[in-house]
Formats: sequence, C-alpha cells, structure tokens
Amino acid sequence: MSATIQTRMIETAGPIFAQKGFAATTVREICAAAGVNQAAINYYFGSKEGLYKEVFASTYSSFAPFHYEVLEPDWSRPFEERFYELIAQRTRDIFETELIAWKAQLIFRELHDPTPSCGEKLQEYIIRDYNVIYRYLDEYFDPSTPEHIRWKCIFSMFGSIFFYKKCGWLLRKIILEDMRQESFKPEQIASFAVQAFFAVAAPYRLQPPKE
Repeated sequence: MSATIQTRMIETAGPIFAQKGFAATTVREICAAAGVNQAAINYYFGSKEGLYKEVFASTYSSFAPFHYEVLEPDWSRPFEERFYELIAQRTRDIFETELIAWKAQLIFRELHDPTPSCGEKLQEYIIRDYNVIYRYLDEYFDPSTPEHIRWKCIFSMFGSIFFYKKCGWLLRKIILEDMRQESFKPEQIASFAVQAFFAVAAPYRLQPPKE
C-alpha cells in the first residue's frame, strides 16, 4: 500500500514542481492534490526536498540514454567513419528518448535554474558528456586550434541535431510525410550534421607528418 501512496505522491508532485519550481511549490498543495495529509511527505520522503529528489530521480532515469562513454580509438579505421558512428548513436538516443511534457519541463527548469541537490548534478553530467566529445576530437584537431573554435564546432553540430528533435512540429508542417520518412531519419540527420561539422572544421584538421 505504501508503495502505491509513494508513487501517487511522486506522480502528483512532478507536474507541480515542473510548473512552479521547487521553492514556489508548497507541501500543502502537493498533499491536497495527492489526497494525503501533510505528514505523509515526512513519513515517506523525509521532507519536501526528499520528495523532490525522488521526482527528479524518476525523471532523470528517462534522460539516461544521453550519457555515454567514448571508447578508445580504433586506429585501423578512419576517424571520420568512427566519429559518424558515435554521433549517429547519440542522435538515435536523442530521438528515441521521449519525455512526457512535465518531465521535459522539469529537466529544462533544472538546467536554467538548478537546485543544489539535483540541477547542479544534471549540469555536471551534461558538461562531462561534452568534455568527452571534446577530448575525443583531440585526434582530429590540430593542437594549435583555438579552444573557442573547437567548442563552436561541437555546439553547432549538436545544436542542429537538437533542432530536428525539438522542432519536429515544424518539419511536419512544411515537409511532406514521404520526404520525412525517406530523408529525415536519425542516421541521415547525424550524417548531415557530421558533414557540416567537417566542412567547418576542415581548416583546423591535424595534418599527418610529412615523410
């Protein structure tokens, strides 16, 4: 029975936290919406913060595919081929991860206005992921490449991928379904983003030593 009450409280509190934020949400309104007394929060979660952590944990688990590690380079294969496969997998993860509206809202709230217990941890994970890509590109970029150039290339590539994900409604409005099904699959979007990346980054490519 207690698990049912806990689940109901988490599912009830989630949309409220997402809409109003942690600080502006009161224990009273959560309990009223969940149909429990205020002592239930302390009993099951210890505090409002404890409940929020549980809400965020259930939300973050849906976000988990965004986190990955890059394997050691396979020097027997061209870098461009390996990089495309990496970004294609990342793009598939992005497109296959579906967050219901309030969970997406909670994630974005934590990114823009992080709480110490949850948002800062989320930002750390995302920063770590981008740093993984940055270090992976040591193999591609000449060491003299300005750091801001490397970051602009990375952000531009992922920015275009996230655009396709977030603006799917726009594609549905202006592009025929047959074309979307044929030419806008995650792997094709990844291929285009990677080609654009290499076109911009080409002047900074590490050149092999002359024989």
